[in-house]
Amino acid sequence: MRGHDFGGVWIGLILGGCTVLPGMALAEESASVRLDRAWQSFHAGLAEARDRLENREDFPPEPSDRNLAEGYRYLLGHVVRMAEAELRLDPRFPEFHRSVDMLRKHTGENPDAMYLKAPIDGTGSYRIRGRVADTREWRSSERHASGPKAPRLVTFQTITDIPGNTGELAEMGQCASQTLGFVNSFEIEPDASGEFEIRIGPKRPKGYDGLFLPSRKQLACAANQTSAVRDAKYVAVREIFSDWEHERPLELEIERLDSVGASRPPITPEQMAEILERLAVHVPNHIRFWSLLQEFPLEVRRDANGDGVRNLPVNGMNEARPPFTAGGAAGSKQLYASGVFELAPDQALVIRVETPKEPHYIGFQLNNFWMEGPDQQNYTSSRTGQQLPPASDGARYYVVSHRDPGVPGWVATTGLPKGFHTLRLVYRDDPDPADLPTITTHLGPVDRVSDQLPDDTPVVTVEARRAEVAVRQAHIKQRWRAY
Repeated sequence: MRGHDFGGVWIGLILGGCTVLPGMALAEESASVRLDRAWQSFHAGLAEARDRLENREDFPPEPSDRNLAEGYRYLLGHVVRMAEAELRLDPRFPEFHRSVDMLRKHTGENPDAMYLKAPIDGTGSYRIRGRVADTREWRSSERHASGPKAPRLVTFQTITDIPGNTGELAEMGQCASQTLGFVNSFEIEPDASGEFEIRIGPKRPKGYDGLFLPSRKQLACAANQTSAVRDAKYVAVREIFSDWEHERPLELEIERLDSVGASRPPITPEQMAEILERLAVHVPNHIRFWSLLQEFPLEVRRDANGDGVRNLPVNGMNEARPPFTAGGAAGSKQLYASGVFELAPDQALVIRVETPKEPHYIGFQLNNFWMEGPDQQNYTSSRTGQQLPPASDGARYYVVSHRDPGVPGWVATTGLPKGFHTLRLVYRDDPDPADLPTITTHLGPVDRVSDQLPDDTPVVTVEARRAEVAVRQAHIKQRWRAY
């Protein structure tokens, strides 16, 4: 191999012609060959992932110019996200990793959320320390206009795994991704300086009565009627923002108590080779898994099971309900309602959501068919409860259209002719069925949107819309800053 020959020349020059022992040369060759083989596997995995952007057997979106361009970006986002996690995350030396950002979008991520994960194992004892701004809204759902303040909602979960690694929907029936426990901001009571602590371990520490998350637990799997002791692989954090102008991210750190002050060993050739081989498998598998999820259980693009009903109705919306993914990756206590939009250039979809009981958090978003939210930084492609308060009749009106109809609830498609939309709700206490939202939809001309809205609905000018987008731009830059 050319690379190996070059390495031998380099060693000879450095050693000034000294003889290299046979055992040393063999070890060098072994590492080189092992890594080269893993690198070739990684290349093959990238090629397979690229094929899955267009292979109809993997059910990708139709290959329009925009879908293909976004598909390549989507693929690279998976590579960046997984490579960073593999190379930096170690349950012995944990740190929080941004699993979603403006590049690494996937899984129909919430555009209001900052997603963090840290690796743990079921035998270790961990401590999370946090510092947060004004938390009055954690104790009362009433909104306070001034800031800076805490995110609207924060949830910490210990989970067994993340969905998608196998590339097959069968993993959902095996409960591969489950939640062991969660703590949310309704329970967190920071001290006078805004600091709080959460402990994680297989058992609650003796004498400790503070916030605790289990890392090992007996879990039942309803899908296959089994029960087993499961270990957590991650602690996942969701910071959800509603008032983008004033809410600020938390300061967070995590440590494994028996590793504090220890040194993390350098990476070995075998470890690096295993990482490359895992990436070769997981990157294409994730692309396949999330496309299959849209095609079959969600029925985003068609009536896949032929029963005459789509789980996500076209230009409609289903009822709000808990997630169906065993709670492993989905947010604890969140309710979801979804539908598909298919709009001509002059059409608008008006979605009326009436909430008899106002949720602590409500958010509405669009997604493309790679399960990415379109650019929420430079477009009003999502709406929080703060960004769209109820109208005079007590309902919220989301108006999905390609061009701005000049009303408060406009949700910009960013030019996507088709996609799907999702409503998320979190209540302080579990709501009674009578308190769940009533959702109705109307498809019509964008120029007649006002016919579906209360008479006193204000007009949003071009200048007001630009000011609205400016707030979004400032918040996203602050939320996802890389320094």
